[in-house]
Amino acid sequence: MELAEAYRLMDKAISENLKELEFKKIKTAEGQLAYKSDKGLFRVLYDNKSNIMSLECAYEDKGEDTAYETISKSLFEPEQADERECRSFANEVSDEISSLFAARKKVDLDKIKMPKAVSRSKAKNGVISYDVDSLANRFGVLYPDLKDAVKKNISDYGEFLPETFFTEVGTPRVLEVIRNGSEAERKKLFKMLGEVYEDGTNEVQDIIGVTILGAMKNDPALMEVADRYMTDYMAGPVHEINKITARKNRYTKKLANPPAYKPKKQKANMLQNALNQQQPR
Repeated sequence: MELAEAYRLMDKAISENLKELEFKKIKTAEGQLAYKSDKGLFRVLYDNKSNIMSLECAYEDKGEDTAYETISKSLFEPEQADERECRSFANEVSDEISSLFAARKKVDLDKIKMPKAVSRSKAKNGVISYDVDSLANRFGVLYPDLKDAVKKNISDYGEFLPETFFTEVGTPRVLEVIRNGSEAERKKLFKMLGEVYEDGTNEVQDIIGVTILGAMKNDPALMEVADRYMTDYMAGPVHEINKITARKNRYTKKLANPPAYKPKKQKANMLQNALNQQQPR
């Protein structure tokens, strides 16, 4: 049997077996079978010198720099193979890929609820403080197109991780509004941040002051815009934080390279000394 015919039979079986995982065949180098979906990539390669058929996979598509890992190797001799052997090999590949990628099936974000926000009246009256879930909820109300990003954060980590969400998604949006937003957009943004900051927990103040507004890094143009809209209560700490984030030091290094996520562990409030400079209400 020619290798091309063996690949044809394998492809037919693999495509059928992995239909639910939505892998599609893609063009690749001669002597390979390759597939891709939003979950990752895998390929089958034949070495005619050793008669070894290898299965390799990767979770991220980086083009020519994609880092494939070898999952298995099998002896395969096309000239002695028949249709049954090709299908058997394809089934083995399908089983391996299913076990690796089934857990990465696309999540239905519509089934994930947005974090709940604390009542504004209760927060204003001091009954309860705004928490990070409240910040996520208010941010989603302000920018509905980012709600799916909030839900994906929850799906990925089992809870809302504010540093990760704002570093990757939320803060870039805030900086864009500060740079290029209209007056109305800026007012809405800083009104929300000011309310949540003023009546928020230390953790929320840390996120707003450091992770979000600290990303301005004392840029004169950005700070000038922020000063037009920030409340006095928030402006002082934000200025102190930006003096720190503008420099390269152990704090900014930690912001750029945060430690690995550890579930259910109380985090330290970074730069809390700067935040504590605010006047008591």
